[in-house]
This record gives sequence, structure tokens and C-alpha cells, in this order.
Amino acid sequence: MSLLWVVGSSITTYFIHQLHASHASVMTENVATTREAWAMQDALWRLQAVIVEAPGKEARESQIEAAELEALFERHLLAAEQSCFTSQERTVAKAIREHFAVYRDHIRQRLQPPGLADLLLTKAAEKEKTIRLARAVAEPCRQLLELNERLLNEATSRSARLGGSFYLIRLAFLIAGPIIGVLCGLLIARSMRRSISQISVTLKGATGELNHELGSVEVRAAGELPELHRLAQVVTDRIRHVMTELEEARRQAMSAERLAAVGELAAGIAHELRNPLTSIKLLVQTTARQLTRHSFDDQDLQVAQREIARMETTIQGLLDFARPPRLRRVTHDVRNTVQRALNLVEGRAKQQRVTIVTELPDAPVVVDGDPEQIHQVLVNLLLNGVEAMPDGGRLQLAIHSHDGYPASCRITVSDEGSGIPPQTLVRIFEPFVTSKESGTGLGLAISRRIADEHGGTLLAVNREEGGAMFTLELPLNAADTASCPVARE
Repeated sequence: MSLLWVVGSSITTYFIHQLHASHASVMTENVATTREAWAMQDALWRLQAVIVEAPGKEARESQIEAAELEALFERHLLAAEQSCFTSQERTVAKAIREHFAVYRDHIRQRLQPPGLADLLLTKAAEKEKTIRLARAVAEPCRQLLELNERLLNEATSRSARLGGSFYLIRLAFLIAGPIIGVLCGLLIARSMRRSISQISVTLKGATGELNHELGSVEVRAAGELPELHRLAQVVTDRIRHVMTELEEARRQAMSAERLAAVGELAAGIAHELRNPLTSIKLLVQTTARQLTRHSFDDQDLQVAQREIARMETTIQGLLDFARPPRLRRVTHDVRNTVQRALNLVEGRAKQQRVTIVTELPDAPVVVDGDPEQIHQVLVNLLLNGVEAMPDGGRLQLAIHSHDGYPASCRITVSDEGSGIPPQTLVRIFEPFVTSKESGTGLGLAISRRIADEHGGTLLAVNREEGGAMFTLELPLNAADTASCPVARE
């Protein structure tokens, strides 16, 4: 409110100043015009005196004096015209100029050499005409003088009235400002007290919630700033305590998750190693019970070798998962890596009557990556697809480009098997998660990590027409992107 009062006072003062300046300008112009009107009348009567005294002087002397007075009258008339600001003043000034032009022509004829004027008019008629023309000029000069005196009086009266009005306005501001300020201060104080009470109630509620978990806190009547500060401090301390406990609980939960992961890993390892060890143990026990103590036959040796190879595969998978090999990036054509993986899986696919259909682009598909690790991912995806169709089927592999930033290539492997169970699909890339009866469940986890290390992705979905589809996306080499017109999706 104080600000509004200051702004109102400033605006009022500004307008008062502007009005006074405007009135001062008007009054200055009126005074100037009045002064010029007096000066024109003086010059006119002096010029008239020169004309009257002309017969007793030399013609040349009268002409020079008359010319000087004419020029003086013209200067005062021009100054009066410049200071006129109303249409009435400009009309009167125009009449003065017109009458003076006629008067000037007449007196110039009067001041011609002796004898010529006598031929034009008689001396009495000539004098009468000169007086009449002088009065014709003097009359608008008098009108201009009276008009400016009237305008000056009006401006003075108006200025006095406005000055009195603005004085009353400023006086009203001076009286009303403090009163309004006090009233607004009371309203603001009342509003602040209500807000403090509301905040105090909220803080009490929050304190009560915290007390439910952390113990009781004494809260006295609310409504004052010191009490509000105390409540805020109590809530702050309690929140800090809660955050400390939450952080401790989070650390304990993470520790429990790590222990659970280790337990799951141990259970997976135990499961994968127990089965082949059980088979070998049974063979050894059976042989030990034979009285002849004969050695293993060929079939027993094949079983033992197969189970030992299975354990080696499990252990190697664990080593690859726990200690991944170092990434060796090489700029290469991924089509060659795909072809090597197809050649490796082709024999296994024929055994299960699986037909592999490929869709490869004609132009190179250049990527920056480790060819061996990408080869490992592709072999794993192809073998999974073949094993998903024990009764045969069609396995599709295609390479497509993806327009984006950065540009990438997508390698899709699709089978016609039974698909992935929904409960397994959401965890398919976790260690020891598999939908196959035999398998470590580490292949897809390792493949996902390899894709991530290459700046790409590995996704799995079930197809609407049946079967599963895995998509490996790898970024293209930036320098060769423009020269890779691969098949578009």
C-alpha cells in the first residue's frame, strides 16, 4: 500500500508539473504576442508621423526613415505570427498583414518626388486616405492585443484553479495514505497469523506422523513465529532421522539382494554340476560292485565324456560371465561374421530338419566391434532357435538398417517354435534363467552384456504367428554409414 501511495503521489506531482509547464508556455506565448502587438502599434504611429511631416523634409530623408519603420513593423509582425497558437490569433495576424500591405503601398506613393502625388490626389483627400488606412492597420493590432490579454487572464485563472485542485488531491493523499497503510498492515498481519496457524497445524500433523514411528514430541499451542520455527526444527530433525534409517534399510536390502543373488548363483551351479556328477558317480559305483572289476565299456565312457563336457561348458560359462574377455574393436563387415556363425550352426540345423532362411544386403554393413564376441552372440541365438524346433521348422535371419541417430543395423533371428513362456520372457536375460530342459541359462545373459558393451541392445519378443524373435542392434561405423545402402525396414 505504501508503494501505491508513493506511485500515486509521484504521478500527481508529475501531472502538476506538466500542467504548470503547459500553462507557463501558454502565458509566455501570450506575453510575447502582446509585446509584439504594442511594438507594431508604436511602429505604425511613428510611420504615420513620418508621413505627416514629409512635406517639410527632404524626400530622400523621409523615404529612408519610412523604410526603416516599415522593416521594424514587418519584424514585429513576423514575431507575432510565430507566437500565435490559436486560430483567432492567426486570423487577426493575417488581417494585420493584409491591411499593412495596402498601407505600405500608399505611403510609398506619398513619398514619391513632389508634383507626382499632387497629380493623383488633392492634398486633403490624400491625408484623409492615409489616416483611414493607418486606422485599418491599427484596429487588428488592437484586437490582437485585447485577445492576448483575455487569453492571458484565462490561463492565469485556469492555472490557479488546477493548482488548488491538485493541492487538495495531494492533501487527501497525505491524510488517507497513513490510514490506508495502517488498515492494510492490520489485514496482512491477520492473514499472516492465520497462515502461521495453518502451517503450524500442518507441521503438527507431520510431527504426529513422525512421532508414530520415532517417539513423542511435545507441541504447544500454535500461532506465533517462534512456535512455528520450533515445530519446523522438530520436523526437520525427525525427517533427518528417518532419512538416516531409510538409508540404513536400503543398504541392508542391497546386501540381502547380493546374498540372494549369490545364493541363486550357487544353486544354479550346484544344479548344473550335480546332474553330470550323479551320472558319473552311478557309473563308478556300478563298476565297483562288479566282482570281475571290469573297466567301463564304450557306452559308459561316452556317458562320462558327455557329462564331463557338460560340466566344462558350465564352468566356462561361469568364467565368461564372471570375467568377461576384453573387448577388441575392429572395423569389419558384419555380414562376414554372420556367415561364419551360419556355417557353424548349419550341421546342427540339418540334423533337426531346420531350414535356415537368410536376408542379407548386397552392400557391406560396417560396424566397429569385436568380431569374435559378436560371433558368439549370433551362434548362441542361432542354436537357441534350432533347439526351439525339435521337430524341424524354418529359422530366419535378416539384417536391416535403422535410420536414426546414430544409424544402426538390426540383426533378427526368428524361429517357429512354441515361443517363450511369459513368466520366463520378463527374466530371459538374467543368469540361470532358461526355458530349456538342459542348459545353463548363461548364454543370453552373456549375449546381452556383449551387446551393451558394443553400445547396442538385445531384445526378445514372442511373435504373433508363433515362435520367438531376438533382435541384436549394433551402431554402424560413422565414416561408412553413407555407403551402406542395406535393406530398409
